[in-house]
Amino acid sequence: MRKSIVCLCALLLTVATFAQENSAFDWSRPLLNKQAPKLNFGSWMTEKPDTAGKFIVLDFWATYCGPCVRFTPKMNEFARKFGKKAVFIAVATQNEKAVEKGLKQIQRAKQQMNEEYVPIQFYQATDPHLELFRAFQLEAIPSVIIIDPKGIVRWQGNPHGDGSSRRALTADVIKQILKKYGKCA
Repeated sequence: MRKSIVCLCALLLTVATFAQENSAFDWSRPLLNKQAPKLNFGSWMTEKPDTAGKFIVLDFWATYCGPCVRFTPKMNEFARKFGKKAVFIAVATQNEKAVEKGLKQIQRAKQQMNEEYVPIQFYQATDPHLELFRAFQLEAIPSVIIIDPKGIVRWQGNPHGDGSSRRALTADVIKQILKKYGKCA
């Protein structure tokens, strides 16, 4: 009986300690401040960029994802503004053929709604088997990852934020990350 009580107490102490250690863990951003996985893309739809010594901004998206498509103009803006310090890469969770077909559908839909079609104006790669998507422990798209020059994830999440624009990706957020972690290069 005494041995059972000691084992039970040890188990409860372990569970309580584990719970306290992980209380600050953010399940929506599992790799934040951790080493990024190796960047293995399915294929490149543009030329392959030189990422040495630069921040890398990965924008996981798909042509069938309305929120992803709506964020494209903002990502284009970020790429223009911060392109000297960071490499922006749109990572389609589809193969090249599906992306090309999806882009034509987007163009037609935008034309029918009298809206401007805005193509991606930065580097583009694919991840059709979701290997990179899973390596970053992502659960949904759109998802953006910002990696510093040492390979540490400094921002991870939905670029639109959590519904109240809290934790949304903005130019100020990127600027602060570049400033704070640019010294580590």
